[in-house]
Formats: sequence, structure tokens, C-alpha cells
Amino acid sequence: MMDRTDNLMYINSVMWFAEIPDWDAVTEAIASRMVEPHPVFRRVPVRRGRRWYWQDDPDFDISNHLVHTRLASPGGRAEAEAHVAEQMGLQLPDDRPIWRAEFIEGYHGHGGEQEGALLLFRVQHGMVDGIRLTQLVLGLCDRDDDAPLPRVGRELSSSGGGILGAVGHAGKGVAKDSLGIARGLAGATLKFPVTLARLTKDVVAPGGELTRVPTRVVESLADTIDPTNTTTNTYRSVFRLLFEPRAPELSWSGQARARKKVSWVSGLDLDAVKRVAAVHDTTVTSVMIAAVSKALTRYLDAHGDRRVSDINLMVPMSVTPSSDDLPEELGNHITIILMRLPLGIDDADELIDAITTSMTRVRYSFEPHINFATMLSVAVTPTAVQHAVIDLFANKTVGQLTSVPGPVSMVRLAGTPVEGMLGWVPMSGDQALGICIFSYDGKVSVGIATDAELVPDPGRVAEMIEGQFATFDGWNEED
Repeated sequence: MMDRTDNLMYINSVMWFAEIPDWDAVTEAIASRMVEPHPVFRRVPVRRGRRWYWQDDPDFDISNHLVHTRLASPGGRAEAEAHVAEQMGLQLPDDRPIWRAEFIEGYHGHGGEQEGALLLFRVQHGMVDGIRLTQLVLGLCDRDDDAPLPRVGRELSSSGGGILGAVGHAGKGVAKDSLGIARGLAGATLKFPVTLARLTKDVVAPGGELTRVPTRVVESLADTIDPTNTTTNTYRSVFRLLFEPRAPELSWSGQARARKKVSWVSGLDLDAVKRVAAVHDTTVTSVMIAAVSKALTRYLDAHGDRRVSDINLMVPMSVTPSSDDLPEELGNHITIILMRLPLGIDDADELIDAITTSMTRVRYSFEPHINFATMLSVAVTPTAVQHAVIDLFANKTVGQLTSVPGPVSMVRLAGTPVEGMLGWVPMSGDQALGICIFSYDGKVSVGIATDAELVPDPGRVAEMIEGQFATFDGWNEED
């Protein structure tokens, strides 16, 4: 029900090759490793009342889902991005399984004279979530050393128990959390001038409309309590879910349209990111998100539109433990979180610390579980209610951000080396921006998908993110 004409609920992923794989071998891999083991690729969605069911397509023909095309001349990166963007805005027929694999020859965007190719997958999100689709796409490939392909994505809890495993631990830390809350608030009272200054700064930050004051007050109070306090973090997230206002009006705000634009950068050095992460005692994801923050800050500055100190992004997260063997019935096992991305922080230490703390608060909370339960509840309401609630939550954010660690070494499809890969989660409501961070074979790629009218220059955003890599040596300096 999240599927809209102007923002299709499709996952889009692309592989690129410096050589042209054998089309028949690619077709055989898709048929034998993706379609045959997983019946959903041969089924159509059917609605009965308020419930949806998968039903076998009696006329299923895999040739309807495999397309062989050629990129417009001269076949460079610009032509590839334009082609992918055009496909993103096109709705697939819903009277047949809603997926398609497009094999695109004539690609010269890999930096060499030899002609290469692209492989574009488009799948309706209801069929499979992004993590499992990534596993499926990687499952089409082989490694030179015959080692198993790595897991992708992250779980909600290190215990591997998914939602039930996490909930099982809920009662154990309540007393400890309560004591921590008391100590934190007591400390805030003793340091009232400092606390008041922090509250004032947060509430009257650039773009601080009155509608944002309640959540700012709650978050400022939460900041006085240890970031691993699960109870505090859960109350904070629930309050934000309910009372966070619509995203502030900026240059990228407005009604979404069907036409999209796409850009990406690839070949960024993963080791450079890891060095920054090690210096700051954080993760690769935190460093990459910090680079995105700096880039979006520059983007708003360039448009004379920096009136906010942060924005909200929607981040998908898996609710089930990952495994090497995918189930026959794939399903969709994704929840979302609202991540507040700070803007305008020049100091690398301060910026990375703010992002790391924010991610820690999500990790030590039941926000993903509460959001997942909310999604399940909304799914059984009347259509009008569904649309209203979906728009309410989606429009608290400006877009989607996902970060997925892929294989650490090269893989091959149909015997041909995969030079790079990338994917985009769909946007929802009036979201105008989608950012995908994907690591593969020691390199990082960052993809930007945008609403063509609201963000007509995604290439500029991509360039600004790439530009942050040139400054990473400065990020490595310790005070």
C-alpha cells in the first residue's frame, strides 16, 4: 500500500561490468538461482478484502521479465545514469510478477576503451526486502576461491534473536535504567545553567519553528542521560514518532513526481574510511554518514537555503537475523528508524561523535520494534487510513538512507568480473532524496536518487560526497 504513482515502492539495483557477460549464462543464473528456488518471483499479488495474498501466475514466462537493451551513444556514465533514472519512474505491469532484470550493453563508463555492460534489477518491495534482494543478487555470483559469499546487512540485536530475542531482555534493565534516568536528571538540575543553554541552543537552532520545540526539549533532556539507557531512548523515539513535525520547507521540499534523476560515485577507497573510523573509535557507517552530512550542508549552502541545523532521514533495518541460506518464501522483513542527521558541524570529532551517539541510542532502544509493530497495525486499516499514516511518517523525513556492506573481494557473474554494484531503497510520501552507501571489493560506492523537480542536480550531491574523501586525511588528526 506504500506504492504510489509518484514514488514507486520498487527496489532498484545495478551491477556494472568492464566486459560483456554472456547473456544466455546470465539468464540461466537468474532462472536457476533466483526464480526457481523462490516462488514469489512467479506469483502476482491478489487482494481479498483488506488482505493481500500471493497467487501463482498461470501464464508466467520468464522472458517477460528479462530485457536485453543497449545504452544510448556514447554510453558513458551520464547516459547510464539517465537510463536508470528513466526506468525508476516506470511502473511495471501488476498483472504479472512485479520484477524485471534488464541487461544493458554499450556501457563505456568504467574508465576503459573496452565496451562493458550493466545489469539493472527492479523489484516491488512487497516481494522481498533490500537485504534479501542483495543476498539474492550476490547469490547469482561466484567467487574465485569458492568461499561462501558474506552476509549482508545488520541485525537488530547481537544475540541474533530478532524482535522476540530483544523483547525477552526488556525487563532486565528497567531498574538500572530508572536509576540512570534519575542520576541524569539530577545532574541536569545541578548543572541547570548548562542544561538550559543546551535546551536553548536546540530549541532556537536555525529553522527551529515552534512545532519542533516539544521534540527538541525531550531530546535535550535525553542527552543528559547515558546513551545506552534503553528506557530513555525508547521514550525518546516514541515521542519523536508521534510528535516530530513535518520536515521543514527547504529547496528540496514539495510534492513528489514520477520522474526521477540518478547519480553515483564509485571506486572510493574503503581503507581510507576505515582509518578515519579507527581514529575516532567508530564504524565505517558513521564516517560515511558524516561525509553525507558535510555534503548536504554544502548543498544547502550552495542553494542559499541552510535554515536548519539538522534533517531527518528514514533508515531501513532488518528485523530478522541474517543467514547464509535464504528461505524459500522470501517476504519483507524490514522496519524503519528516524535518524536525525546533524548539519553545519565543521569539526570532525564533534560531527562523528553526534552521529555515533545517535546510532547508539537507536541500538539501545526498542524504536525499530515499535516502528515495525506500527507498520503491521497500519497494514490492516482501511486504505484511506493507511495512506494518511504512511504520508504522516514519511513526510517527517526528507528521504531515505541505507548503508550495506557487500563482499570484501571480487565476485563474478557468468564468469565475468563484477566491477561494482549499488542499490537504492524506494522513497515514500513526498520524500525527494535517496542515498545508498555500498562497499564492495575494498571500494565504496554512493548512489543518489532524487525527485527530478525537487532535486534536479543529484550529480552535484554525489560530487560533494566524493569531495569529502579528499579531506579524510584531515579527519585523521587527533587532538
